[in-house]
Amino acid sequence: MSSHQEQIIRRILRVNHAGEHGAIAIYERQIRMSLRYPDLLPWLQETLGHEQKHRDRFRALMPSRFAKPCRAMAIWNTGGAFLGLMTAAFGRFGVIVCTAAVERTVHRHLVEQITYLSDRDPELAQTINDIQCEEDAHLAFAEAHHDPRLLSARLLSAFVAAATEVLIWISTRGDSAKLRDQLRAAS
Repeated sequence: MSSHQEQIIRRILRVNHAGEHGAIAIYERQIRMSLRYPDLLPWLQETLGHEQKHRDRFRALMPSRFAKPCRAMAIWNTGGAFLGLMTAAFGRFGVIVCTAAVERTVHRHLVEQITYLSDRDPELAQTINDIQCEEDAHLAFAEAHHDPRLLSARLLSAFVAAATEVLIWISTRGDSAKLRDQLRAAS
């Protein structure tokens, strides 16, 4: 494997670990606001537990790949906290739309990562695949509980998705876009 490929693998680990950290910040803030939507509290707590487990799994794979946590962790934490509080201010609607937007955005990146890693780092590809199953369940729940055709849902979703994309791009130093281009060229 080339040093460039190893660097991409380290960046994938770094951004996934940071993304889970950001998701934890989102759900922690939304849970704090859960008096406004107590029916979602059990789901939010379960989802938070998944994100914590995912972050730990990515962190455990870092040393053997000489990866370190993202230098932008504070941005992920602050951005996640902001998204969590902002979307929670919209009540259950905001919480659900935020989850759907984040998970939809992340899903595409995870599929790209699995494709890239399948023959380069099968262990990491399998870990991402396992995690993606739970992330897809979060997405399915969120999509089943809101109407994405509403203008307010589309606007909030676009904002959350754009914020997520920007953080991913910054954390991978543009490798996420390059990886997408490489996969498109290969198909």
